[in-house]
Amino acid sequence: MISLLELPAFDERRSGSRKRSWDHEDVLVVGQPVQISLKKLAPDQSAFINLTIIGEIEVFSDSNQPVTTQTNLSLAQFPEINLRSRTFSDRINDRSLQITFEDDSGRQLSQLRIKLTVVRVCLDVDADRDGIIESDNPHKGDWQWGINGHGAVLLVNSDRDLVYSDARTDGKDSSISGLLDLKDLSLMIVRKAGLRDLPSGYELYLSVNKDTAKRIRIYDELDRYGYELIGPGETKARIRDTDRDIILAIEQLSYPDFDFDGIIEISLNLVKDDKSIYSDRVVFRVAPWIMTPNTLSPITVFVSRLSNGLNKEFIEELRKVVGKANAQLDIVPFEFHRDDPWMQDEIEIGYTQAPGHLMHVVLDSPRDRGLDNFPKRKLLGIDFGYVTRKSRNSPTKLDSFGNLEVSPPVTVKGVHYPFGRLIFGGTRPEIIPESQRRRMLTVLQDFLYAQKIQAPFEIFSDWLSVGHIDEFMTFVPAPSSKGFKLLLAGPDQCYKILQRLREQGHDQVLLRQGKRFSSGPADISVAEILDNEQLADHNHRFQEYINWNREVLKQELELSEEDIIELPALFEVDRYERAETFFPNMVNMIVLKQHLGIPKPFGPKINQQCQFEAYVKEVLEPLGLVCHFIDDWEPYFLGRGEIHCGTNTRRQPFAQKWWEVEPAFL
Repeated sequence: MISLLELPAFDERRSGSRKRSWDHEDVLVVGQPVQISLKKLAPDQSAFINLTIIGEIEVFSDSNQPVTTQTNLSLAQFPEINLRSRTFSDRINDRSLQITFEDDSGRQLSQLRIKLTVVRVCLDVDADRDGIIESDNPHKGDWQWGINGHGAVLLVNSDRDLVYSDARTDGKDSSISGLLDLKDLSLMIVRKAGLRDLPSGYELYLSVNKDTAKRIRIYDELDRYGYELIGPGETKARIRDTDRDIILAIEQLSYPDFDFDGIIEISLNLVKDDKSIYSDRVVFRVAPWIMTPNTLSPITVFVSRLSNGLNKEFIEELRKVVGKANAQLDIVPFEFHRDDPWMQDEIEIGYTQAPGHLMHVVLDSPRDRGLDNFPKRKLLGIDFGYVTRKSRNSPTKLDSFGNLEVSPPVTVKGVHYPFGRLIFGGTRPEIIPESQRRRMLTVLQDFLYAQKIQAPFEIFSDWLSVGHIDEFMTFVPAPSSKGFKLLLAGPDQCYKILQRLREQGHDQVLLRQGKRFSSGPADISVAEILDNEQLADHNHRFQEYINWNREVLKQELELSEEDIIELPALFEVDRYERAETFFPNMVNMIVLKQHLGIPKPFGPKINQQCQFEAYVKEVLEPLGLVCHFIDDWEPYFLGRGEIHCGTNTRRQPFAQKWWEVEPAFL
């Protein structure tokens, strides 16, 4: 849209000259056309106009055709003209346009000389996402998903590049903490306006709205600690040095959420007498937090070393599996966990990414037990960020991150989810009494949904005592069309194996042999389990809940029966009729490439071979998976958790960039 250049008409009452000439000073913006209404300026009886140009100015018609100057033009043919300049001025009023009005006999009626200063108003970002800030990209003012999309990317500066005693993230500081901090920021360039001093009354301002100002900081003076121009409490800043390119750095303070769609708009405004006459705008999208599925390669596995030495042997067995997967085992000392063994419940490790830069980011759950300080004191550091969500409402067990998983990439009804889909557990009001219902906190759900690209959905986990979906499901890599298999806990499968043993005459073979509860030996025979009708009824009910989830997972991930494998599992009820595991729950495993660290189930042995282990090997090893059964009875199973609950894994990010995803599901 071409703006109108507002010009004062000739005032005969204020002119004593028969020549009727007057001057006007104005400002043009490089590359931005303006329109002059000659018809409104023309005195009565005007028939022709004559245009004289000094300096670099283009004159063209409404049809975008060049207009000939220094010759008489018909006013009827050219009631309006348009001006444009492609270069900025190096001094005030360095070019001009003179307009002479004549009657049909050639007599001059009036003359207007417009003295012009041309300035550039240009704010640039990396709009094509190649790591280079190009000049005046035509798409810098909007954002589009896809490999051929456009729009700049902004990271949340949530890591810690300098060591602080209070473990603050860099985004808490209103300064740039050196080069390591600077690389976490996105850059913008205010291009040279042309003049060091703009014409009188004109100023150049950088501005954002109030909501945006709460979420960002924009810095100048990058050679030292950074001078904050815009940030919480400050929505605009004057650009003073207009005779040079100015590099600005911008950091994001918060991730997308229910009240923030992730879009940041920043304007560069040419202001005259406090009125904006031209703006250039750029748009950023805040990089989302991305969770990594089991099919991505492990980098580091974290586990607490308990002070009583209870998991000492477990750690050494786990170390072997981690080593085979070519990852590292990071054993967390007591000072960071205070004997809280549930590493998976406290945190979820994902990442965020911008062109040329990747940052691992830990999402800290609101459970706030012994491991509460671990992510801030141990993980937070260079290129390892931190984010959490708190609520006034008290968290339940469903707010721990054993209740949060992500599928590998899937295609559902023709829509591709290249980063998989987030899955979390909730309740079913038709099953769980209102007074006992639990759901993940709204603040956590809002955060997960707001990241957009992993399209969360909820399944039913409130039937479990602990209430975590990792108690009945996980994903493992597989050489199939999907690239993975969904493993589900299967009470029915457990009963099938036990029934087969009975038919083979192995009624008295023991499960949990040699293991103990606090109340005494844990041994129980095949016959005792099969003859326990109440146990069978409970597990029939739990199998129905798993089957309900199975159908939801099939629908939301577009899985077939061939994509699902059931592992033998058994549950017993707690005092609220919710499920607790009867023997170590094999589906609650750690997946490290093809190596699986599986809780040793202590199932019935025939010829020294655990029949549960034998079945698991039979169904998983043909997929190229290696099963490592690890005894986690005392350190984890007795505490109502397993290997996955007691560990956490940092993984390699996806090869695909999130901004390249097609927007079909967004």
